[in-house]
Formats: sequence, structure tokens, C-alpha cells
Amino acid sequence: MLYFWKNDNVSMFKKIIFLILIIFAFKGCTRDDICPDGTAVTPNLVVVFKDFANPINDKKVTFLTVLTDNSDSIAIVNIESTDSILIPLNTNSDTSRYLFKRTIFNGTDTISRNFDKLTFIYTRKNGYVNRACGFKTEFYDLDFDLENQGTENWIKQVTINRDTVNDENSAHVTILH
Repeated sequence: MLYFWKNDNVSMFKKIIFLILIIFAFKGCTRDDICPDGTAVTPNLVVVFKDFANPINDKKVTFLTVLTDNSDSIAIVNIESTDSILIPLNTNSDTSRYLFKRTIFNGTDTISRNFDKLTFIYTRKNGYVNRACGFKTEFYDLDFDLENQGTENWIKQVTINRDTVNDENSAHVTILH
């Protein structure tokens, strides 16, 4: 490019056109065209798993799968061994239904698959962020309903830690198993 600029064979008119094109290329993007990192967007629900016998201890769920509980079921978490997850809440409804599936293996054989149905209930509040980021939804008055399956539930207890979901800084829900 420097060679192009110093080349005397290139007319002054072409140099001016080139500069104008460069200016318009950079002027085309405005600050609102890109949603910057760190901008508040719709937060996910932070769920941590703890030991039912000793609730202060984290306890991994082995081979956890979390599925949406609707006609077009989607895997949100797929076969992970983890002690915490992030799951989205439905921004178009005041409830989100999930199937929490725990699979236990013995070598290469599957010993058991256990599904627990958990519904999160909340109130939504939509807010405008900016042109690039659009809208965000915050969730208030978070509550839950764990479908009772008697002794078949692997989830023993659910506790709401924070009933407002407006960030992902700490756990909103603790599941004891």
C-alpha cells in the first residue's frame, strides 16, 4: 500500500478516491452495530448440584443430560459429569419444563436411566439494551415444581438460592441428590 501511495504514476485523483473509500469503509460501522462483550443479555439459570447427605459439599452428577420437556425436545446439557450447569429459561412463557436424566453405567453396560421432571415458574420482564444487542429478559419470583415419582426420584431436594435471575454470577438453584 505504501508503494501505491508513493508511486508517481498514480494520479492524484485516484489517490483521493482511494482515501474516500477507506474513510467510508470505517465510517459504515457505528458503535451500536456490534453488541460488545460484557453487555447485559438474557441470563441463564445457574444450577449447582450438592450432596444430599452433606449439603455443603458439591457432588457431580455422572452422565447428566438435561432435555426440554416439550414436543420438540432439545438437549441443553448432553451426557456430562458436572456439579453445575447453565440452562436457559423460556423468554416466551412463564414456565420452563426440563427433564433431568441421570444415567449410571457399570463398565459398558447401562445400569439405570432415571428421569426427573422439573418445572421452573417465574415472572418475566423484558428490557431494551440497545440496537445491536436487542432486548433482554430478566426473571423474577423464581419457583419450581418437582414431579414426585416416589422413590424413583434421583433429585431429593431443590432449593431456590436467588429468586431473581438477572445475572450468572452465582447459583440461583441448588439440587441435592
